[in-house]
Amino acid sequence: MSVESNLKIKMTLALLLTISSEGVVAYIIASFLHLPFIIIFIFLGIFWLIQWLISPYLVARNAVEITPNDPYYGWIYEIVRETAMKTKTVTPKVFLVDQPFPNAFAYGNYVTGKRVAITRPLLDILTPEELRAVIGHEIGHIKHNDVEIGMAIGLIPTVLGFISNLLINLGWITLIFAVDESDIIFGIIMLAIGGALFIVTFLLQIFVLWFNRLRESYADLNSVKLFGKDAWNLATALAKIEIYMQNIRLDPFTGIIVTAAPVKVKQTNPDLLVDEWLHKKVSPLSDILSTHPDPAKRVQMIYKAIFTPSRAL
Repeated sequence: MSVESNLKIKMTLALLLTISSEGVVAYIIASFLHLPFIIIFIFLGIFWLIQWLISPYLVARNAVEITPNDPYYGWIYEIVRETAMKTKTVTPKVFLVDQPFPNAFAYGNYVTGKRVAITRPLLDILTPEELRAVIGHEIGHIKHNDVEIGMAIGLIPTVLGFISNLLINLGWITLIFAVDESDIIFGIIMLAIGGALFIVTFLLQIFVLWFNRLRESYADLNSVKLFGKDAWNLATALAKIEIYMQNIRLDPFTGIIVTAAPVKVKQTNPDLLVDEWLHKKVSPLSDILSTHPDPAKRVQMIYKAIFTPSRAL
């Protein structure tokens, strides 16, 4: 079976399991609250629309648009334009983001325009060929509508997570300032409901993250489709990003998602690190709580798609 066919089967299975589990949870909540099921969907639809509209302004607040005539960064726009043309998608707007770590990401919507953002450190560590391969990955996200799909399947866990935190905090505050037995009972009930919702949110998030990781692999495959053997530059780009990130500490509360899942590496030579990943036996659970696949899994898949004829696209 080809790499692409294998990925599509897994994505279909992950999506079905995610939608089914979220549907069951939504139905149980609607029944518990005695609400028509359609009300839940209307609420989620409105919430999705609000997220979709405002997220471009929140994701890259310190971003500066790169224009085709930019004397310093116009060449980046040209790479994005050529890659989008090759992918047969509309050229997205290109932004340079002032962040202290190497990263690239696709975002935006049909109102603000689809966008690709690149941070300054990424330009410092990658060759133009490696940057092109990374942009091929990001254009893949735009082509596959991953922003919209990711928001949609993440809606229920996001809402439940918010309610869970609210109830847990309310429960603790009530217990701390309780003045009678009824306050204590109320606080315990809030903690119990919040805790139960937290567990449900965690379980749903496992399915959502699995689907997200598969979409990341699908975007990697887009780069392979575009550039063939030159897409191997994506592997060395991932290695350089991981090496750089060893000295960077990300605040988990900022919600920043980096191009490569953070893993511990001792190697400082990107070519040797790629070779190490190629021969590494990776646990299926190594990235279970990550938005991105383990870099070793990504490199092995890229290698298989490029260099193994029987596994070709």
